[in-house]
Amino acid sequence: AAPLGLSVEQAAEAVVQIANVHMAGAIRMVSISMGADPRDFALFAFGGAGPLHAVALARELAVPKVLIPARPGITNALGCVVADLRQDFVRTLNQPLDHIEIDTVHGVLADQEAEGRRLIGAENIRLTNVRAEYSADMQFVGQTHLLRVALPNGSPSRAELQRLFEAAYHLRFRVELPTIKANLVNLNVSVIGERPEMDLSALIDRAGRRNEAVPASVRAVWFNGWVEAPVYWRDHLPLQLSLQGPAIIEQMDTTIVIEPGCLVTSDSDGNLIVQVSHA
Repeated sequence: AAPLGLSVEQAAEAVVQIANVHMAGAIRMVSISMGADPRDFALFAFGGAGPLHAVALARELAVPKVLIPARPGITNALGCVVADLRQDFVRTLNQPLDHIEIDTVHGVLADQEAEGRRLIGAENIRLTNVRAEYSADMQFVGQTHLLRVALPNGSPSRAELQRLFEAAYHLRFRVELPTIKANLVNLNVSVIGERPEMDLSALIDRAGRRNEAVPASVRAVWFNGWVEAPVYWRDHLPLQLSLQGPAIIEQMDTTIVIEPGCLVTSDSDGNLIVQVSHA
């Protein structure tokens, strides 16, 4: 018997809900600290356990969509093979914008870019291009949270920094603060060495695909109560998929839980796309 007079199912559900709340809190903290609202994004579910929790987390965060790659369990390893090379640099200045020498800003960005290009050039990997991205972490004086502002190049003017920050701040918070000074906290440069593109559809096993989704079995699953949920083998699902939850989708490297009311479709790269119901 479970403690506190709960059934075993209710106790297990409570444990999962607590875990999801903690994970959702971590996502909120990381996202909001960068001035990003989780509701504006899709949740990318990878690893062996990620697809188990992803839909419940998305519901907790009001995220509208979950994307599950073809092979979640090897996504990290695959990333090491196909991901672009990247060198990230951060230099903290933490001064009011109108006190900073603009030549110092340009010099910091130029030094960061040069070091990134040097390090990427030393790698013995075939690349198609090397490019740099520039940004600044800024805030209004007296505030604690930062907003990352993309810069068009490595030599922005003081007026351009002010304008870009105010525009980004207004876009995020719908507030204008013309009488408060801007503070330039960090200068960032990412130097990216682009690898040749990989055709992700090569990860799809097309041989066993069927014309329609046929469950391999039906299983009682607890979704705030017992629900009879069909169980599918992912490699047998049609490439053009439209599937309504509840459902369990199993594959070699993970198990995917689709909650009631959610719609699952697929794309040409073999990703499953879950439209999360927030009703």
